[in-house]
Amino acid sequence: HTEYVGEAGKEASSNMVQECHSYVPGLSITPFWNPEDFEWAKYLESHYATMYKEFKDVTRDMQKLQKQGNNIWAGALTEDASAYGLGWKTLVLMDRGRWDPDNVNLFPTISQTVRDSGVPATEVFFASMDGPSAIKQHTDFTNFVLTSHLPLEVPCNGDNKCRLSVGDETNQWLNGNVMIFDTSLLHDAINESDETRYILMMRLWHPDLTSAEREALQFTYDCLELPGLVSDDASEKFMAENMASTIKAFPEIKSKTPAASEGFGSGSSNGGKKKNKKSKKGGKSKGFGS
Repeated sequence: HTEYVGEAGKEASSNMVQECHSYVPGLSITPFWNPEDFEWAKYLESHYATMYKEFKDVTRDMQKLQKQGNNIWAGALTEDASAYGLGWKTLVLMDRGRWDPDNVNLFPTISQTVRDSGVPATEVFFASMDGPSAIKQHTDFTNFVLTSHLPLEVPCNGDNKCRLSVGDETNQWLNGNVMIFDTSLLHDAINESDETRYILMMRLWHPDLTSAEREALQFTYDCLELPGLVSDDASEKFMAENMASTIKAFPEIKSKTPAASEGFGSGSSNGGKKKNKKSKKGGKSKGFGS
């Protein structure tokens, strides 16, 4: 699906073009949505200081982060994501509705705040963008999810050096100010500073979707991970349904022992035994054309 959705007569100069491989008809199209219209956005903004503190504390010690987390600051893997460039990396908390238990336990306050906000998220992850760098104009090929950013650390905050353009509109990232936008439209970004920009990024269901449509789309996500959900074998289907419920549940936050509770970046040694690392999957994959 490719369609010009801007003002008539301005096709030659406008970037109001929607490109979708995955498309639900009839959904409203707005480059930037007003965060004030979403209670979950106001909730996240009100908890910015606490979330930012945890992010800084945990990411201060990269060695520990790499040992204890999954796919820490992984680059984009697919050809569709090539526009993001080498300087764009992610650290995933949730993918297609499934929380990552290890990474959630590294960022328990942030994860629980996102959960408690009620944001209808399908993906939640941190994204870094090196500076100076740019993300080329592209679309995420899906119109039934919107994208939201909670900027955690913006270089030269307020000086308009870190900007996002969607369609024909451009806004700068500002620390603690939620942005909600439609990435089925042509969009690009730039970081003109010499420092790295960090955001908490979320993909969320488009507000115009009905409950039945959300459930159907989530079921499609689940089937990509668990094909047994559509098996003709009753036993295999039952097991897949139980697994789907398990992997989408919010992970248990593990209590830390005195040895393990030494803060990230505290510089103190950990006297506990080193755990065996399990095999990791690849980095942040792109969802439905996202």
